[in-house]
Amino acid sequence: MNDHTAEERRLKTDIHMKNALRAELSRSLGMLNTWQNRLHGLRNVRKAGKLAETVARYGDYVNGLREYLVPVLDELEARIRDEMKFSDEEISRFRQEVSEETREAEAARSAFQQAREALEQLQADDKADNEALAAARNAYSKAFRTFRLEKRRLRRAEEELSSELTDRDIFKAELKRIMVERAFVNG
Repeated sequence: MNDHTAEERRLKTDIHMKNALRAELSRSLGMLNTWQNRLHGLRNVRKAGKLAETVARYGDYVNGLREYLVPVLDELEARIRDEMKFSDEEISRFRQEVSEETREAEAARSAFQQAREALEQLQADDKADNEALAAARNAYSKAFRTFRLEKRRLRRAEEELSSELTDRDIFKAELKRIMVERAFVNG
């Protein structure tokens, strides 16, 4: 079981890139607003002219960021929705796998308990022959290994289910953020 597929990793990287771009846009809008406020307070015509050129250039830069961010938001939203559909299928599959692993681990634990009880009874019985005792020890050893293996598989399946549920929550939050950012970019 992979913790994250290559597509999930690419998607998370692209989300990180989009968040960095949005932070740059937000910072740039703040800077542009500050410069525009400063421009209105200037009395020196020459400084006001230079600052007006700078504000116009920076305004073009900010508009370019906005125009670049809109298709990025659209593309990420589509990819996240597609990944969430796949994730829902994965989650149901992992839940089924966890329940199967739980049943197998329970059966292995039960077999281990029975083998241990049989070995203890044979060891307590003074009349037990060496072959029966060796067979009981062998059965106990096999049951113990099977129990440990099933326990490890169950733990991995539970971790994968937890990872998928976390990813789904991250993607839901990101979809909400994209909707807010879309309103921010268009506003």
